[in-house]
Amino acid sequence: MTEEALPRVAARGTVSAVWGFALVAAVLIAVFSNEHYDGAWLGLALGASVVLSLVIQIATQEKRGFVSRLASSVSGALIILAIATGVIYLIH
Repeated sequence: MTEEALPRVAARGTVSAVWGFALVAAVLIAVFSNEHYDGAWLGLALGASVVLSLVIQIATQEKRGFVSRLASSVSGALIILAIATGVIYLIH
């Protein structure tokens, strides 16, 4: 009996959920944060994205592709927050 891997749509959904969280966090930080604490909040958002990625990937209970899904979600969140950092520091 062979085990099926996580369906592609579900795998994309787990990754895009973390990317969406990072994007929403970046927008909220840009709008509501004091300019002196932007860096700290962005670092916290990245840490929360990593934890959220781990929770979502462990909740799927699928070990095939775990590392690639985790790497994709964390890398995407890092890129989103890096771009947000540049934009926030340009507007402040």
